[in-house]
Amino acid sequence: MEAVRSDSESPATTGGSLLSPGFLGLLATQFLTAANDNIFRWLVIGIGKQHVPESQHASILTAGTVCLVLPYLLLAAPAGYLADKYPKRSVIVGCKLAEIFIMLIGVAAILCGQMTSGWAVILMMATVALLGAQTALFSPARAGSIPESLKPELISKANGLFTLFTVIATVIGMVIGNWLVDATGPKGLDGWWLSAIVLIGVAALSVFTSLPIKSLPPGNPSRHFPWDAPQQTWRDLKLLGSNLPLFRVALGIAFFYAIGGLAQLNIDQLAAEGGAINASAKSPLLLALIAGVCTGSVLAGIWSRDHVELGILPLGAFGVALNSLLLFTVPQRLFQEGNPVPWRMLVALLITAPYEFFQTIPPVTLGFLWASVLLFLLGVSAGLFNVPLEAYLQ
Repeated sequence: MEAVRSDSESPATTGGSLLSPGFLGLLATQFLTAANDNIFRWLVIGIGKQHVPESQHASILTAGTVCLVLPYLLLAAPAGYLADKYPKRSVIVGCKLAEIFIMLIGVAAILCGQMTSGWAVILMMATVALLGAQTALFSPARAGSIPESLKPELISKANGLFTLFTVIATVIGMVIGNWLVDATGPKGLDGWWLSAIVLIGVAALSVFTSLPIKSLPPGNPSRHFPWDAPQQTWRDLKLLGSNLPLFRVALGIAFFYAIGGLAQLNIDQLAAEGGAINASAKSPLLLALIAGVCTGSVLAGIWSRDHVELGILPLGAFGVALNSLLLFTVPQRLFQEGNPVPWRMLVALLITAPYEFFQTIPPVTLGFLWASVLLFLLGVSAGLFNVPLEAYLQ
């Protein structure tokens, strides 16, 4: 993080619209990045659980999340350096090319399960960490491209769209990843080629969507590589702390992503303890959460109009707290034995998914429906909370 530059030192901006090829390419690239991160992470978590005893399933779930998130902390300084030193488009395209090779390594790690379970799990988790590192290096360039590519009055709407598409991609990635666990057989070995097509295909597609992003001059081409990365991160935090409004906004954004990560982990555990018989059973709960965040993000963009509206924050924060507490009222048993129930056909029609997919989900209880309602409201509140913060920070 550099000291704030004067207007005369700021890079030229394009002042484009939300329909410009550069912004649409950036939005599509972010969508595919978030989708592939979660496809691979949940695929690895599902396969990893098959390599270890049931008592260690929670450890696999935690390890998969930690391996994806930890690089964001370790690579904060180098990621900021790349986004400042080089044109942001070059950084984005480079990261997407690297993602293809990382996915090749991931497929090889899955195939290692034919020989040894221990090394297969280690290699899969290492690949998740590599994928997290790629995304960590990509993120500052992506975030910095938004204000450089758009008119200032469009930044709130743009952040609403990015939050919307990122959350959609996150849950779609979870659904596809869990579906691949069920579709590729024991330890993912029978249909490994299907995983390869999906993972490498999404990575390759993200390379093409990144090409229309307009290349602008680098923000600080004279910046030196932070060889003292831990110390640089500490100095950046001190600099951030010296600006109290920005520091509070950064804490709020960190809180949003912490709640999001916790929600993902708990939905998986909630479904498992509620009687889920396969990885796909948690998908309707994830769909409820995504529908809520989508709704909240759109509402935040509409209510903000052409400025940053921080007045939405208290409403979003209250909703996050209230619905998180109410989730404690959800009964333990969410699924029951029996024939399929009619609501599945309605959901299948709404998301144009094949009805056969929902046949794999056991019948639900009223507790399941109550959990879905609370997750939807939690998502709405989270969207209202995050969008103004992201816009203010940029």
